Amino acid sequence: MVVFSLVSETVKPKSLGGLFGAAPAVAIAGLTVTVVSKGDHAARESSVGMIAGGAALLACCLLTVALISRAGGLRSAALGVGPWLAVAGVLYLVVLT
Repeated sequence: MVVFSLVSETVKPKSLGGLFGAAPAVAIAGLTVTVVSKGDHAARESSVGMIAGGAALLACCLLTVALISRAGGLRSAALGVGPWLAVAGVLYLVVLT
């Protein structure tokens, strides 16, 4: 959470930085509710899913950043969905099933 807080302090505009500050807190709160309501095994599955989703998001962001100067923002974001789906699908099949 400390790393996310540091990123949120350095990111401009501050409205975007708030996402980095809120994401870890929401994840921890969600896992706490899952542990209390469904047990440790369900929380483990949720946390593995969060990690897989983060890896897929990283793939999407890397491609979008690489394409943005050539294809523009909207087109780059649309093209980034493909790698996100591919990475998320592969990780789902390999790790979560």
